[in-house]
Amino acid sequence: MSSPKTGILFLNLGGPDSLENVKHFLFNLFADPDIIKLPLSFIFQKPLAWLISTKREELAQENYEIMGGSSPILKYTEAQGEALSRALAEKGYPDLPVYIAMRYWHPFTEEAVDAMVKDGIQRVIVVPLYPHFSYTTTGSSLNELKRVLDQKNVRFELQVVPPYHDHPLYLEAMRECIEEGLNSNPWTCPKDEVQILFSAHSLPVKHVKRTKDPYPEQIYACAETIATRFFPNNPWELAYQSQVGKMPWLGPATEGVLPYFAANHRDNILMVALSFVSDHVETLVEIDHEYIPLANELGIEHCYRAPSLNTNASFIQALCELTIDQLENKPGNAAEFSTFPELIQAQASG
Repeated sequence: MSSPKTGILFLNLGGPDSLENVKHFLFNLFADPDIIKLPLSFIFQKPLAWLISTKREELAQENYEIMGGSSPILKYTEAQGEALSRALAEKGYPDLPVYIAMRYWHPFTEEAVDAMVKDGIQRVIVVPLYPHFSYTTTGSSLNELKRVLDQKNVRFELQVVPPYHDHPLYLEAMRECIEEGLNSNPWTCPKDEVQILFSAHSLPVKHVKRTKDPYPEQIYACAETIATRFFPNNPWELAYQSQVGKMPWLGPATEGVLPYFAANHRDNILMVALSFVSDHVETLVEIDHEYIPLANELGIEHCYRAPSLNTNASFIQALCELTIDQLENKPGNAAEFSTFPELIQAQASG
């Protein structure tokens, strides 16, 4: 019996492809109950999402205008897919097409499923481009995949790559990015005295408590491992960015840590975007055009950002190893789940 035709499905956040579509992207984001869960959400979710996206449209458009009028996340995701395909071919797994399912803008999950059906794909290796599990990211994308498959009455043999925040090659890739940041910027102190500031995307505290989301524990463990294993002499801190609204979010906030550094005369700071695998608005605008200028205004003259993973060779090799584990159906790595809730819970458990 011939083996089923296999494809790889990337799950990612997505981003607007034009200034005109910024509001639609924001609406899709805030209309997701996995992001903001309201009582009677089936009534209030979309009106609230429309209100938030309307209020934030102008500022968001200004941010995307800095990047040329659109998000670069699809470009980087496509490049990561091409690099993964080459890496798999070099390992003896050629002709594995990579499909992209963005959560909040094109190409949507529905488009990816249609393409896989058209190509005769039967077995799908799902690769979340979120190293750390959260119900708001991997969980939301898997929920959307289930909705689309149910709506279209499509059934694939699904295997999902587990969280990989502690994978040796992922950690090595982060080490390489930090090393590059330390080596390519001017400092007024030895490199092993530079303050490392990890900055991860924040989540509402209410959500974390309600879902028992493992994301903050995984983020802290990841930052601590990178810092203590590879940079034992550098001081380090973990902060969170991209908070929205007045509700409590995971902290401390990145922009709130910088005044503390300034008050304590820490003039050499390397910012590291921890929870992102490619450049997009949170790195290219929020860190580069907001936090670093803020640091400079506070008197911190030497504040820079380490490069993002993008197509870092070690990162691509990490994705390659994780994918091969699923392709070879190694024990403990490709468990079968009867329901999506079981699958998502297994992901949350790591």
